[in-house]
Amino acid sequence: MDELEFRRRLFADPNDTEVIDHAIKNPEQQSLVNELQDFDSQLKSALQVDVPVGLADRILEKQHNDEASNVVNIAWYRKYNKPFATAASMVLAVGIYLMSATNSPLQAGEHALEHVYYEVNALERRQEVALQVVNEKLAMFGAQFNSLPGKVTYATFCNFKGQKSLHLIFQSEHGPMTVFIVPAQNNDYKQENGHFSDERFTGFIANGQKADTILVANLGTPVEDYQTKINGALRWL
Repeated sequence: MDELEFRRRLFADPNDTEVIDHAIKNPEQQSLVNELQDFDSQLKSALQVDVPVGLADRILEKQHNDEASNVVNIAWYRKYNKPFATAASMVLAVGIYLMSATNSPLQAGEHALEHVYYEVNALERRQEVALQVVNEKLAMFGAQFNSLPGKVTYATFCNFKGQKSLHLIFQSEHGPMTVFIVPAQNNDYKQENGHFSDERFTGFIANGQKADTILVANLGTPVEDYQTKINGALRWL
């Protein structure tokens, strides 16, 4: 089993016994196995959270208010204590997914903004993440970056509407910028190339044959220019 096959099979199923056995004698591969298994466990745990009484009504009311005001704000649950807020945020994400799956498709721009607001504290990180670490994660999709237009301060796998994706944040002269790299296969959202925004952030989506790249930054940022730089530095293996 070569490195590319190992990463692709691990990405498809972190509990593949052949992949796990293959990684036993390789510390770097074993680290990736552990990380993907932890991520998989977190997703399963999120689906097992008990729904608080009245949460469904609050989600529906919030969705109605958001549609009326066209403002993305999913932080209503922050007024509760931390354990409940964590559980509620997971249930909210599941609720939004289920409602969007049974009704109109969730636009990628809307989902990207919700994701940024949910992890807004990550924008404050300043410790650099090495490009090598970023590429180790990106290799799971069969790609790598030659460079990025700023210091990377956040790099983790995330669930972008049911699709395992890579969530990056890098620092620029316009402030922190979020990049989602979403593999193109089986994407469960609809969005054409182009801009989206709300009262705080602006974003740009570039559809690709193998993956979509979605950039979110502060209002006034020339996101299309940065999107061009990012796509120009992305190489498929």
